[in-house]
Amino acid sequence: NGVGKTTAMSLISGLNTPYRGKVKLNGKDLAKIPAQERFTNFLGVLPQNPQALFVKKTVREDLMEMLSGKEFNKEEKLLRTQKIARACHIEELLDHHPYDLSGGEQQRAALAKVLLLEPKILLLDEPTKGMDGEFKQILASILYGLLDQGTTILMISHDIEFCARYAGRCGLFFDGMLVSEGEARKFFSGNSFYTTATNRMARNQFPEAIIPADVIGVLGGNNPSAPTGHLPLHRGGSDNASGPSDHIPFTGEAGSSGSLRPSGPPPSQAKEVTCSNPSGPSAQLTEGLKGKLSPRTKAAMAMIFIAIPVTIFLGIWLLDDRKYYFISLLILLETMLPFVLVFESRKPQARELVVIAVLCAIAIVARSAFFMVPSFKPMAAIVIIAAVCFGGEAGFFVGALSMFVSNMLMGQGPWTPWQMFCMGLIGFLAGVLFQKGVLPRKTIPLCIYAMIAVPVIYGGLMNPASVLIYQPEPTWQMFASAYALGMPFDLIHGASAVVFLLFLAKPMIEKMDRIKLKYGLIQ
Repeated sequence: NGVGKTTAMSLISGLNTPYRGKVKLNGKDLAKIPAQERFTNFLGVLPQNPQALFVKKTVREDLMEMLSGKEFNKEEKLLRTQKIARACHIEELLDHHPYDLSGGEQQRAALAKVLLLEPKILLLDEPTKGMDGEFKQILASILYGLLDQGTTILMISHDIEFCARYAGRCGLFFDGMLVSEGEARKFFSGNSFYTTATNRMARNQFPEAIIPADVIGVLGGNNPSAPTGHLPLHRGGSDNASGPSDHIPFTGEAGSSGSLRPSGPPPSQAKEVTCSNPSGPSAQLTEGLKGKLSPRTKAAMAMIFIAIPVTIFLGIWLLDDRKYYFISLLILLETMLPFVLVFESRKPQARELVVIAVLCAIAIVARSAFFMVPSFKPMAAIVIIAAVCFGGEAGFFVGALSMFVSNMLMGQGPWTPWQMFCMGLIGFLAGVLFQKGVLPRKTIPLCIYAMIAVPVIYGGLMNPASVLIYQPEPTWQMFASAYALGMPFDLIHGASAVVFLLFLAKPMIEKMDRIKLKYGLIQ
């Protein structure tokens, strides 16, 4: 650790400049080779942290980004992307966000991205980090295939067993220098401390044994997991030996020198796979949500259109609006009931409730942050986003709870139950319309819905509510006056929701879709 391995690789790749001396590639000073020329069909670098290579929102887009400067049409780019994904065993991960992958999956996705550059020299910094035994074998197969087509591979690793099994030559770095190097078998069998566990245990009987397969072979056994062939200069030094029989060969296509193409179905068959329109995670999440209403949504509809209006009515006429805290808590309990009913039929997803609680907190803080601007609040926008991502009942819950808690800061009163119902209703209708496929989950339709729903629903109910709260004997003139006076504020409220949706809708929905996909919150 800390002896200069990664620093040396950064100098070879040109990411850092040496204080003294020069780095030459093919006899040419590295500092004089432009970056575009250096990394196109010549040098490929897989860094220690694969996340440094990810710049897009899906693995597919990240792979396509590597081909953006190439003279390929879209169909050719899709074909090459699918081929390299198949070679690196990440086909099922193409629509995932790179940061949502496991450590080993990120390594393979980053390697696929580097291999699209078709490098002649491949630099790998701890590529087996985060990989289990199975995928280490897959990585070895990929590396054997690259070696077969003439790629030079230089790898930094702490994985002694992997290096002993697959490497051609090994070297030991210490204090910024290469203090020992040689053919892998001689290197590990000649070291007393820095060697494999197999060599430590078996060196008295089998001095050159460095992997379990060596011991098993000497004893006359058969190890089905061992490679059936070996690299040249390894396992006895046979110059005619080959890599494992199950490795994935890369061969050049006709008319494309050095093009990567793993063995598998012919290009015509691969085209059928790759040229289909990629759906992406958002499409996957919404595909199963269209159609019939879920039991939770039906239960929420009963609460929203029957139980909650009855609760508000009883609060006005029986309690004379004096127990608005009690009424507000009843409404909260009624909004939670659909969740409880569904949890009776399936395992509770605490992650779903945590995400919804976070959305409530964001809505509360957002409303409080804009308290000084009358009617200009982001709460409606966040409630709509929550509904689009998690359904109508979740939208109602976020709207009602956010309004109740934020009123502890803004001021509670007999208007609180009305505000809870109005904001919740905006969220519920948004969830039904957008998550069930009635309207597309895009920014402009969301903005149009907000501009209509906020003045019509929130203003349409809160204006007459103000008359019912403060006037013991309301008349139609009072209601008309309330609508006329409240219309400008309602329009401002709707316009503010549109403004915030323009900035927040797309990034927040994408993040919520990532969370749903990663933690299995698809309903």
